[in-house]
Amino acid sequence: MNSISIAVEHSPNQETKSAIQKGLFEANVQGTGDGNSDLVFVAARDSNSKVIGGVVGEAYWGWVNFTTVWVHPEHRRRGLASRMLKVAEAEAARMGYTQAYLDTFSFQSPDLYLQSGYEIFGRLENFPAGSTRVFMRKTIMGHSGNQISTDTPSTEGNA
Repeated sequence: MNSISIAVEHSPNQETKSAIQKGLFEANVQGTGDGNSDLVFVAARDSNSKVIGGVVGEAYWGWVNFTTVWVHPEHRRRGLASRMLKVAEAEAARMGYTQAYLDTFSFQSPDLYLQSGYEIFGRLENFPAGSTRVFMRKTIMGHSGNQISTDTPSTEGNA
């Protein structure tokens, strides 16, 4: 029988990282019977095609996890984030996903998500120090199968 060693590896190679990630993925597929996942990706560009914002989501098992919502500082406070989020939710719903979740920090814009219909389901206080990490969720497709509206303006406005 092989002996087992446990060690901190400060710079693990790609093969080691892949072995661990693949092992977890395979265990999850065995447990759920579902190894499918999708990317939900929305980009906002200015008239020069420069990226000024975006939303990134990882979708699987009926849920989309919005991991990134970003707007360039020059374009903030104009409704762009809420419009991009609405488009990303609609795309996830179109793909068959019914639920969304994300996390944000108290120093970011938790009100953006609350105003977009998200509800808080968890908090980590003092993370980072003096702030709170906030976990939120939202139903993006009703039980009737009706998708959320995709009516979003394509140009800057007073949103």
